[in-house]
Amino acid sequence: MTEHNNTNASGERPIPGPGEGSQGSSSSGEPLDEAWEAFAHDHARDLEDVERSRNAKRFERHARRAEKKALLSVDDLDQGTFTDDAIGAGRGPRDNTSSSWLDTDDVMDRYGDRFVPPTSFAPTPHSIILFTALTVIGVLGIIASVLVPKFTGIIGTVCAICLLLGIAGLVASRRGHVHHDDPFDDGARV
Repeated sequence: MTEHNNTNASGERPIPGPGEGSQGSSSSGEPLDEAWEAFAHDHARDLEDVERSRNAKRFERHARRAEKKALLSVDDLDQGTFTDDAIGAGRGPRDNTSSSWLDTDDVMDRYGDRFVPPTSFAPTPHSIILFTALTVIGVLGIIASVLVPKFTGIIGTVCAICLLLGIAGLVASRRGHVHHDDPFDDGARV
C-alpha cells in the first residue's frame, strides 16, 4: 500500500488523529482551542472588518435562503419511486390512458360535437367585391402613374382616391361584423 507523505514540519499532525480526542496541539505545543482563541484575540479588528464586509453580508443572505429552501431527500420519496410496485403503478409516461390529439375524430364522435365541415362557401357580398376591385385598381394605377410620367397627375390622383375608398370600404365592412346565434359561441374558429 502507498504510504502518505507528511508535509508538516517535524512530523506534527494539524488535525487530531483517531484516539487523540478533540484537543490537538499547535506547532508551539499549546492546545488548538487556546491557539485559536489567541489568534482571534490578536486579529479581532481584522475579523470584525471581514464580518461587516459586503461579501460577508451577501454570503449570510445566501446561507439564510439556502436554509429556507426545501431540499428533496430520499426519505421524502416512497418506495414505489424506485421499484415497480402496486402503489406506484400508473405513474410512468407510457401509462397515460387519456386520448391523443391525433384521435380528434374519435373524441368528437364520443362527445357528440355539433361541428359540421362546410360543403360550400357562402356567397361573397357585392360590396366586398366592389371595394376589393377599387383597392386593386388603385394600387395598379399608382404603379402605372410612376411608370408613365406624362399622366402622373391625373392617373395618380384618380387611383389614389380609388385606393383610399377601397381600403376604407373594406375596413368599414369588417366593423361590427361579429354576429353569433349560439350563446356559447365565443367567436373562436379553427
